[in-house]
Amino acid sequence: MWWIAFFGTLLITVVATAAVWATPLASVTTPPGGVLNSVVRLVIQTLILATTFALAEEIGIRGYLLPKLLPLGRKRALLLTGLVWATWHMPLIYLTPLLPIGNPVIAVPLFYAAVIAGSFFYGYLRLASGSLWPSSIAHATHNSAWGIMVGFTATSSPLLVNGYLLGDFGIVITVAAAIGAALVSQLVPPGGDEVRRGGDTPVLDPTAHGTTTSTQAP
Repeated sequence: MWWIAFFGTLLITVVATAAVWATPLASVTTPPGGVLNSVVRLVIQTLILATTFALAEEIGIRGYLLPKLLPLGRKRALLLTGLVWATWHMPLIYLTPLLPIGNPVIAVPLFYAAVIAGSFFYGYLRLASGSLWPSSIAHATHNSAWGIMVGFTATSSPLLVNGYLLGDFGIVITVAAAIGAALVSQLVPPGGDEVRRGGDTPVLDPTAHGTTTSTQAP
């Protein structure tokens, strides 16, 4: 499912950005380094993040926490992992300059909404694939793509456009991510409220509503 993780996430960012280009707030422009340079940067950044920082977060959130919370139900587990994941970023926002957000009264609620939408998108990739790699690739693609797409966007209101509408926690990208999550959720097997591991194949237990067992593939 790596291609869904990469191209699906990239499509979310591109479509959201193009939607803002269609408004009077912004327009498309050619980045200083050219289109080819931006594509190369996207691929390199995604590869680096997907095998380092994004993977480290995914191991903790989707690898450890999500399976622990799944007994509460799939949607509750995804919601709670999103809340935990967003809260984990708060020290970085308030105590360091690593995540500039602008006005916290506006940006913090937007940040929580974006992270929760991402939690559903990445979480469904995790549940559908039984692997952390798709969620790590999607996570890394998002972190790389939105910054690169800013270079294609000309605007006289950078905070509004590149922060609150687009960007890491922009409203338009959040809505697009929520739509993407709804589509990816259709790939999760029926009764797939148990994270698959390795060669395990989830099998719906007919004796217990909403639970699954697993059998080891030969």
